[in-house]
This record gives sequence, C-alpha cells and structure tokens, in this order.
Amino acid sequence: MKLLATAADIGATISAIRLAEPLRALQQERPALALRLKSFHECLRSDLAWADVLIVQRGNSRRAWRLVERMQRGGGRVVFEIDDLLTEVPASLLHHRAAQRGRPWLLRGLAAADRVSVSTERLGRALHPPPRAWSVVPNHGWAPSGGWPTAPTQPSHPSGPLRPATLLLASSDHVPVAALAAGLQRLPPARPWRLVAVGPVADDLERAGLRVERHPPRPRADFLRWARSLPDVLAVIPVGATPFDACKSAIKFFDYGLAGVPVVCADRPPYSDVVRDGRTGLLAADTPEGWAGALRRALEDRAATRSRAAAAEACVGRAHALAQTVQSWAGLLDTLAPRAAPAPPPAPLLDAMQAWALRLRRANRERLARRASRGPV
Repeated sequence: MKLLATAADIGATISAIRLAEPLRALQQERPALALRLKSFHECLRSDLAWADVLIVQRGNSRRAWRLVERMQRGGGRVVFEIDDLLTEVPASLLHHRAAQRGRPWLLRGLAAADRVSVSTERLGRALHPPPRAWSVVPNHGWAPSGGWPTAPTQPSHPSGPLRPATLLLASSDHVPVAALAAGLQRLPPARPWRLVAVGPVADDLERAGLRVERHPPRPRADFLRWARSLPDVLAVIPVGATPFDACKSAIKFFDYGLAGVPVVCADRPPYSDVVRDGRTGLLAADTPEGWAGALRRALEDRAATRSRAAAAEACVGRAHALAQTVQSWAGLLDTLAPRAAPAPPPAPLLDAMQAWALRLRRANRERLARRASRGPV
C-alpha cells in the first residue's frame, strides 16, 4: 500500500503527532508500506497517481478539497483525518474565524471520505452530518527513545518546607480560568507557589488578576524536558464546558504522564475520561472551591502527588503510547478497499508544469517568511 499523508503544514506539531510519527512507525512494522508526507501546496498530480490512499488532515480549504476530489476521480481511496470538533469551534478561540471560513470545505471532505480518522470516540459521534465511516486513532504521549530517566531531573535549589512549588499551565489557545484563578487566590500562604504559563493562557491568567511568569512556546520534546526540570512542578489543566472542549483528546495528560509530571485537571471530558481521580492525578470541580481543594491536596502531600505521577506514567505507557496509535492506523488502513480504478497514466508535460508552479510557490513562501522574520517595516 502506498500512502500520501498531507496537511496544511506537514511540519507542524499536530501533523507529527497524528501523521508523521505513527505512520513512520507503522512503516517500520510493514516494510511493504510506502509513505510520502507533504503539505497540501506541495502535492502534485504525480503524487496522487502514485498513492493508493490519500490522508488529508484538517482539510478545511479549497486546495485540500481539490486533492480529495482528484484522488477519488482517479480511483484512489481517501482518509480524512480530524482531531478536533472543527465544525463547532467556539468564538473565544483564536482560529474561530478561519474555522468558519473553512467549514464548507471541511464538511465536503468529511462527507466524501472513504473513512474518517478521529482522535476520540466522542469526537466521532459528534460529527454532523455523520461521515459514512469513522475509526478512532487515539493520540499518544511523547517520550524520548528509551524513555525518561526514572525520576524527573530537578535543578539545584535549597531544600526546605517553604520551597515554592511550580504550578505550570500551557496552552495553544485561550482557556477559561475564572474559577481556577479564584481557587488559587484561596490557597493558604503556608505552601508557597509560583505560577508559570506558556502560550495564550498567560494572558487569560493575567486578566484574572494573577501574577504570571511567562515563557515562550517550545517544540514538544523541548517543552517536556523543560517541564520536568521545573522545581516541584505540578501541571494544572483547566478545560471549557463546550462540545469542542469535550471532543478534544487528553494529550496533555498523556505527555505529562510519560514525563513524570503530576497533574490536576478540570473534572470534565476529555480528562475525566482517562484520569483516575486520586490514582493517576486529581480531578477538580470547575469552581473556586473545587480548584482550591484539589490544589491544596496536591501541594500539601507531595509524596502522594509523586505517587500519582508514577501511576500515571505506568498507565499512559500501557494504554496511551505510540504503539496504540500505530495499531489503530494499521486497523483503519486494513478496512480500505483497493483502488476503484488503475492509477492515471503519466503525463510528463503536465507534471513538469506542476513542478515548475511548485517551485514558484516555495520561493514565494520563503520570501514571505523572510519578510515576517524581519517584523513590521
């Protein structure tokens, strides 16, 4: 089987998580499997003719739809990959307007695909109109080859009962933090803490009146290494009450779990689906009292908190590691029928014209990237 896996930016973190990492691992298990990974704008007619299966991640653009249409017209199969409820993006999120503009193309792709891959069962059930067939391909936690050291490394610092704990929040979008902020303000001063934030959640916390230590986003591996290095770290994961939030995957818990970082999560899906309260983490009711109680419990008994982190690491390693994602991709691909027709014959002149147009697109993108790196003039 020959796979052409595509995304708006095939180098993005979400494309690595959902496509590149598991499909490359599957290729190691199945040497007969051939794989090409390309951004939408890089896909040529010859790529579509070569592939048996086109995988389109978050195809909410005209360009993505054209790939789907051409692949099926040529007799190939299409898998539409979606990991969020992009048909119902809340207005508070950064990419709401872009999602609204792309929604018609997204719906076309979902309806036309031979099979849709989703990150959770709840997401698959929430898609409307429902696709003709969907399969769960779960997200996975990340760990370096060979795993992490047996315990999170910590920098040198004075020991003692008053050493501040690090409360870590990280997000790629805005997060509802009103109840959490009120809960933090109710914590007793006997156990000092500092608030460290990465991404737009830092703005949310500051607007709620909290003092925040801001840090820039990092690549996934670098972020997790850094998170492990923070002194007495506790990851705090609020989540909204919308269908979009509920249909997300609990990938933060998976990543923190494999990294040995303890968590306190909002008692809502997706985290309430996978975190065993008191065993692999703590679940907090999204009220000031709920957050204050869960955080106080985590901060005051650090031995129990470390024990929960160890249990989470074992749980995620068994049920939410890369191997599970790879197996799910294998099962999905095995459900696909062979091509409906032979691949289109070569067209050297058309292929040469497309290759020339691609070189122009790449040059233009590089020019725009250089201009953006210089900032406003």
